[in-house]
Amino acid sequence: MTLKTRDGIEFDTYETGPADACAGVLIIHDWWGMLKYNREWADRLAELGYRVLVADLYDGVRAHNAQEAGELMRSIDQDEADSKLLAAIDRLKKGGCQQIAALGWSFGGRQAMQAALLDPESVVSAVLFYCRMLTDPEALADLGGPVLAIYSTTETTWPEKMERFDRAMAEAGRMVESRAFEAGHGFVNPESERYDATAAEEAWAATTEFLLRTVPVT
Repeated sequence: MTLKTRDGIEFDTYETGPADACAGVLIIHDWWGMLKYNREWADRLAELGYRVLVADLYDGVRAHNAQEAGELMRSIDQDEADSKLLAAIDRLKKGGCQQIAALGWSFGGRQAMQAALLDPESVVSAVLFYCRMLTDPEALADLGGPVLAIYSTTETTWPEKMERFDRAMAEAGRMVESRAFEAGHGFVNPESERYDATAAEEAWAATTEFLLRTVPVT
C-alpha cells in the first residue's frame, strides 16, 4: 500500500500480519531496493504474531547492479527518508502496536538504527545486519532499547567494526548482542552470489529469538 509522510510525500510499503497485533516490526531493505526476501521475512515474522511493515525508501526503484545500487544509496535524502520512517512507525502505532522493532540489512540496517533514534519511545529494539555502525556514544544513549548486531566475518572492517560498536554501546550504557557469521556481506539475500542458506537460517533464528524476547507478541 501507499503511505504519506507528514509533508505529503507518498511512498510504497508492504504490510502483513494480524491487524490486532500489539507488537510491530519495521523492515528496511538493503541497497538493492525492496526485494522478494524482504517480503518473505515480513511474512515469516507475521506468522509469529507481529504486524510487519516493509518501507520502500527508493520509491519503487530497484538496482540491477552494484553501481546502480551504490548510486541509489548515495542519492538518498536523509531528511525525506526520516519522514518516511516516522510515517511507517506512526502507521504501526495507529494499528495498535505498542512496541516496535526496527530491522534492516546493510543500507537498511543503518536506516533501522535511524528509526530507533527518531522515535526511541516506540522503537524499543533493533536488528542490524552487516551495516555501517554508528559509534557516537552520545547519540547511542538516546536508544530506547537493545540492539542485535549481525556481522559478516569476511568484511575487511571486521572485527574492528564490531569492537568499536560494542565499546560505543557500553559507553552509552546501552545493551548490544553481537553475532558474527562466516559468510559474505549480503548472505541473507537469496538473489546474491554471497547467499549462504545455512548462515541465513541461523541468523533468522537469532533474530526471532531476540525479537520475541525484546518485543514480545503477547
